[in-house]
Amino acid sequence: MKSTYQTFLDENPKCGKDLISNQHAQATFFLLSSDRNIIAMIDASEAGRPAIEATYSVVEDYYDRNKSSDFDLTNDQRRTVVGCMIKTILAPFGYVPVEPKTKTQKELSRSSRAKYFKSGSCYYFDSAAPATMQICRAVMEISQDQ
Repeated sequence: MKSTYQTFLDENPKCGKDLISNQHAQATFFLLSSDRNIIAMIDASEAGRPAIEATYSVVEDYYDRNKSSDFDLTNDQRRTVVGCMIKTILAPFGYVPVEPKTKTQKELSRSSRAKYFKSGSCYYFDSAAPATMQICRAVMEISQDQ
């Protein structure tokens, strides 16, 4: 089962009780939790890049359209909250932060046009992690019958 917003809150009590009913934080979590964004974050992780590098534009676009003082991406703590969300979202797929912690954070590529995010955590697939979800990709022949 995918992680829920409640799972995120339970796993990250330091993120703040104000997030319990914070609509912008919830919307950000749901954006990041879409299948498309999960696959993109895992692909970035497999390429040795920070997971946020694949989805920063979705988060930043949402923030720019819905500016809010209660979830302000110009605030370092709120960007850290987004990182905690990603960690919670990727965990059921068996992805954990790179160790040691000094190697977890990487700057986003120079080609990224991120306004608020400058770096992010890198993840790797840990076969010993208790994965409950997986990405399934398939190659299929296209039928020529018409």
